Amino acid sequence: MASSTTVPVGFHYETKYVVLSYLGLLSQEKLQEQHLSSPQGVQQDVVSQSPDQEVLLKVKTEIEEELKSLDKEISEDFTSTGFDRHTSAVFSPATPDSSVEDCLAHLGEKVSRELKEPLQTALQRLLNQPVTYQAYRECTLETTVHASGWNKILVPLVLLRQMLLELTRRGEQPLSSLLQFGVTYLEDYAAEYIIQQGGWPLAYGWKMKTEDRSLPQDVYSSFWYPPAQSFYQRPDFLEREKMPLVT
Repeated sequence: MASSTTVPVGFHYETKYVVLSYLGLLSQEKLQEQHLSSPQGVQQDVVSQSPDQEVLLKVKTEIEEELKSLDKEISEDFTSTGFDRHTSAVFSPATPDSSVEDCLAHLGEKVSRELKEPLQTALQRLLNQPVTYQAYRECTLETTVHASGWNKILVPLVLLRQMLLELTRRGEQPLSSLLQFGVTYLEDYAAEYIIQQGGWPLAYGWKMKTEDRSLPQDVYSSFWYPPAQSFYQRPDFLEREKMPLVT
């Protein structure tokens, strides 16, 4: 399925990278720390075990291939889009500790704790029916009513990550479909908010805000993510006659 919303091509690429990178954070250590418990209906002897190394390796390999494919797509389309991954704070963060995926992982753990019950309910429903975008969209929208701000953006990512694990455990190959689910949902229901706030790297400011309550309320909208760092926010890009868009 394709997004019904028109977004700057830079945002499209960054969103795809964010979804892949977030899903790629699956590791044995992080999964053992997850606060979102497995839903009813999944065999307890499987749930109680740590994920098989084989499952984790399979997910890791598939995500690496998708990232390579994304890099190739960006390079091949450069002459028509003008998007350079090296000028994007998402693809090329100023410092390793400010990478978007690590910041989202931190926020995702917080969302998993705070929205444990509605997330568990949504996951159970999704795993007990055919995996479709419509089902994912409906469950995600119902769950996001319990969140606000950037936490609302994390709900679809947290659900995708848990779905990827459980479906892969079942022997399925869901990555391609789930990637498309995530990108389509975020472009249709979150793009306006994310772009208005300054872009994906703003998650770093929100992470700092959640860790330090003394920071001023507008810190994450005025300091952490200068507009010049975002390809789709740069004045020279916005003023171009033919701004590349993705629909």
